[in-house]
Amino acid sequence: MTRDRGYAAVLTALILVPLMGFAGFAVDVGAWYSRAAAIQRAADAAALAGVVWQPDFATAQSEALAVAARNGFTHGVDGITISVTDTGAAQLDVQITDNDADMFFSGLFLDNISIGRSALAEYAAPVPMGSPANVIGAGTISISGETPSNAWAGMMGHCSPSKWGDLRSLRTTDYSHPNCGSNPNPYQNVGGYHWIVDIPASHPGAVDVNIYDGGYCTSRPGPNQPPKDKNNVFMRFTLYPADNTALTFDDNLLLPPIAQYTFGVDEGCNGWTGPGTTGLQISAAMPRGQYLITSEILDSSLTQAWLDPADYKGQNYFSLWASSAIHPGYCTSFGSTTCPGIYANGWMPVRTDSTSSPAIFYLAEVGAEHQGKTLQVSMWDLGEGMRTVEILSPGGDPLPFTYDTVYTIPGVIHTGTSTDASNCSYGSAHCLDVTGKKFDGDLIVVEIDLSGPLLDWAMFTDDWFQVRYVLDTSSVDWTTWAVQIIGDPVRLLE
Repeated sequence: MTRDRGYAAVLTALILVPLMGFAGFAVDVGAWYSRAAAIQRAADAAALAGVVWQPDFATAQSEALAVAARNGFTHGVDGITISVTDTGAAQLDVQITDNDADMFFSGLFLDNISIGRSALAEYAAPVPMGSPANVIGAGTISISGETPSNAWAGMMGHCSPSKWGDLRSLRTTDYSHPNCGSNPNPYQNVGGYHWIVDIPASHPGAVDVNIYDGGYCTSRPGPNQPPKDKNNVFMRFTLYPADNTALTFDDNLLLPPIAQYTFGVDEGCNGWTGPGTTGLQISAAMPRGQYLITSEILDSSLTQAWLDPADYKGQNYFSLWASSAIHPGYCTSFGSTTCPGIYANGWMPVRTDSTSSPAIFYLAEVGAEHQGKTLQVSMWDLGEGMRTVEILSPGGDPLPFTYDTVYTIPGVIHTGTSTDASNCSYGSAHCLDVTGKKFDGDLIVVEIDLSGPLLDWAMFTDDWFQVRYVLDTSSVDWTTWAVQIIGDPVRLLE
């Protein structure tokens, strides 16, 4: 028995060493899992913070490293290495590695432990609207022999009747002269509409921003002219520099403007006014990129005081054209790496002006990166002069959709699907029936599933969705449109 007690003591001592090792190893494994989770969180935060600066990789890398440091991981300190990789114009990969993770007990058995985690982030840039070309809102004007778009741009005085169709300029929604009504318009933007001049990296030389009919025009003789402007409203255009955040253009407004010009009465009517007068030019020395133009509506005092009741209502039609020495006429982004683009950002006023039907214009560029998401199209004040509206895929197919009336002044709340329509033309089963002015003064929100069988981007020659109007004979309509992709514009891919 004495010998047995000695044997048990020796055996216990022998077993105790590996048992303590296993217990210590379990503690270390738990610590490594915790460390890996902390590294992953830091990598996620760094990738999300940095990617919004792409394609300015130097800034994106600097911001990613700074955010990683704020989360406790500094490159080159305490065995930490951070790799930031440019994986695309709208993507960024961040990998953080701890090459010398803490070991409390397993150091007896291992030399060192390396723990690494990575995050790949991307963002979806704002959706370009209205035009894949270097001209937008040119109505019945033909540039370089191209077929006119039959769609004008334009803005109205802040007390214009809401059913005239300009949602963003209106101060109130229940116009009653002379007090402009009492119901505030939640969609008003006193800063006007935003337009983007997109200059490709390979475009050489200066780009001139030309404006058609910039002033308040009291008459317009001759063919193919827009209707005469109504009442005393004036246009001010401001050109802002490009910056290195393609995710949003709102911060461009914080930069000092390049040029600003306000058109006077009958100035620029029935023709194009170039930068020699307005100063709206992006010189060859300026960076390539996306420049912001704002168009604001002013009263007869060239302010927004609106003291004269004669100024309250009004309509100004205009067009924008980005031309250059290598593209002095019409060009599109289709197959061109040098054509400057010009398109609407956020909201876009559209006045269809066609004596034939259907009227077709470009709605928005939606790339394959959005496949499987939802396209949301907001349409204000559909109805006058139209019978049906269709949303066409880049392949030209009418797409199925659902819709809701989210804002009505006043009216019946409508909701339904594109298959509710009974007046679709051209063999289409998907359209919005707008006969009888049923959406007059309403905001309709349409949602389109971008995973449908009609949306195979590999078969498309471009990414532009279109709108097709079927109008009554010789009719016109003024509406305001907005397009967005539902979902977080900045996301983690892995």
